[in-house]
Amino acid sequence: MKRLLLALPTGLMSVTVTALIVYLSLASDPFDVRELPVFPGFDKLCHVVMYFACAGAYILDYAKHKLPHHTRLSVELALSATAALVGLLMEVAQLTLTSDRSYDILDWAADLAGVAVAFLLLHFVLLHFFRKSFYHASVHRRHHRRS
Repeated sequence: MKRLLLALPTGLMSVTVTALIVYLSLASDPFDVRELPVFPGFDKLCHVVMYFACAGAYILDYAKHKLPHHTRLSVELALSATAALVGLLMEVAQLTLTSDRSYDILDWAADLAGVAVAFLLLHFVLLHFFRKSFYHASVHRRHHRRS
C-alpha cells in the first residue's frame, strides 16, 4: 500500500477529490438522495465529510511532497484556507450556475467545520504517523532514483 501511495503523482489525490466535490456540488441530485429516507442534517454531515476529505487530501499531498522533511504550519493553514475557499466558491456556484441548487450559509459553515477538523486532526495527530510510516519508503525510493 505504501508503494502505491508513493508511486501516485503528487497532487493527484487533491485534484481527484476537488473534481469529485465540484461534481457533487453542481450536479442535480447526483445520488438520487431525494428518493432516500435520510435524517435531518444529512446534507450538513455530507458537507463536513467532503471538506474534511478536501483539506485532508491537500495537506497529505503536501506532506508527501515534503517527505522526508517536516511540513510547515503556515502552508498547512494556507491549504486549509484553500479548501474553505473551495467550499465558498461551490456555494456561490450553486447560486449562480444551477437552477435547482441554492446557496446556504449553513452549508459553508459545515464546510468550515470539516476543514477545521481535518487540519487539527492531521496537524496534531496523523502527520507524525504519516511521516514516520512513509519516511523509510520515501528515502529508499529517492535513493534508487539517483542510480
